[in-house]
Amino acid sequence: MLHLVAWYESQDPAGAYVGVAAVADETIRVSGDTVIIPDRWPNLFALAAGIELAAEAFPRWSTPTLRGRSRLYVEPFNIGSAAAVEPNSPHRVADYRARPIAIVPGEALLYEMDSNPAAAQVQWGLAFLGDQIDPAPPGEAFTIRTTNGTTLVAGAWTNGALTFPDELPRGRYGVIGMRARAAGLIAARLVNPSGGSRPGVMGVDAQDDLEHPMFRDGGLGLMMEFEDDEPPSVDFLSVSGDTAQDVIFDLVQLRAGPR
Repeated sequence: MLHLVAWYESQDPAGAYVGVAAVADETIRVSGDTVIIPDRWPNLFALAAGIELAAEAFPRWSTPTLRGRSRLYVEPFNIGSAAAVEPNSPHRVADYRARPIAIVPGEALLYEMDSNPAAAQVQWGLAFLGDQIDPAPPGEAFTIRTTNGTTLVAGAWTNGALTFPDELPRGRYGVIGMRARAAGLIAARLVNPSGGSRPGVMGVDAQDDLEHPMFRDGGLGLMMEFEDDEPPSVDFLSVSGDTAQDVIFDLVQLRAGPR
């Protein structure tokens, strides 16, 4: 399973590498600008970086072990306050799914940005950790739309329950794709009521934005399973206090009927 972690800070590095603050996370240990890699998620499957306004920038990630070989430099990256504002549709992602990068458990994953904007601006990063990508299950897939009206806290994971306009038939479902939209949305991740990893996607801010293909139709494999009467909630990460969010799911029914 995959787990999405994030960094977010408004700052002006002034032309030198400066760490970006890791976003507080109840599921994983963070310390200042670093995320501590747990035993259960020792591989890196993708990275994404963003800066609020157009400016030359050089985002990179590193751990003590990686620094002995090479830091992970990401280009192209996303420009704009939200993850997919034009001209960043579709998302810019460093995709390592075919050859995941092993990260030593217990080491600190540091995200830094070298930029020199005219004034402090939001800079953010995303890392898709995990042990493996579980294959998407066979079966007929279908797509549903859900909504949330929680007021988001800028720069923090804000959890919200989802409203399903159409009631799902009784059964167990697998999430094989996800799209999340809000005015300033950077990313969103699934939260299982029973705990565990929180796989996620980059956000979009408009209906005509294109997401990266990896986020839909099995690109991240089986992201999560849930019962019809215990649907997941969603953590949202935004640059603004958005009050309306849309989440699209690609689903496969794994079992019909109640447990």
